[in-house]
Order: sequence, then structure tokens, then C-alpha cells
Amino acid sequence: MFGLDPFLLSLIGTVLLATFVPCHGAAVPVFRWLAIIVIAMMFFLQGARLSRKAVVEGLTAWRLHLMILCCTFVLFPLLGLALHAAFPGLLQNEVWLGVLFLCCLPSTVQSSIAFTSIGGGDVP
Repeated sequence: MFGLDPFLLSLIGTVLLATFVPCHGAAVPVFRWLAIIVIAMMFFLQGARLSRKAVVEGLTAWRLHLMILCCTFVLFPLLGLALHAAFPGLLQNEVWLGVLFLCCLPSTVQSSIAFTSIGGGDVP
């Protein structure tokens, strides 16, 4: 049996909490700002933990970064277009537009951190 990752459990718990106890009324602006602050803190804390050596090593891996950018912003949109060409009547045109939009977006911070953590990467 394998143990579940604590970050993944907290992420699932947060989604369930937000699903069953959504924010309403005057609390919405407060939680909107809170979400912005928490996301900014996630980015800052992940970056602040990096050593100068790790940052320089990351910058020298430009081929890897180029490959990731090409997959994200070229390959995935092309896959979306290929799916539309292969199955044009499967979804309405507006939904296909949404699929293409999602294909053009980079992955989310939460899923990236979750997958890194599950894979045993450098996430506390």
C-alpha cells in the first residue's frame, strides 16, 4: 500500500471545502484578494527556496525550456486542432473553441506542484 501525498490531500480537501461551502456575499471580495495573495506567496516561496546555483543551472538549460514552451504553446494547440479536424461533429463549435483555448493555456501551479511532490521532487 502507498501513502498519499500530504499536499495532494490538502489540495483535494480545499476543492471539496470550496465545493460544499462556497463563498457568498460580502466575503467574495475578501476571498478574491486572499486567493491572489496566497498564489503570489506560493510563487515567491518556491522561488525563494532556490539557491543561486540552482537558478543559474536552470537558466543554462535553455533547450529544455524551449522544448517545454514548444510543447505547451505549439504541440498542445495543434493537438486541439487535430482533434477538431478528426471529430468535427462531436462537440459544438463554441465548445471546440473552449477546448482550443484550454490547449493554449499553460498548466496550473497547483497541478505542477502536486505532480512534482508525487514524483518525489523538491517540494517540501
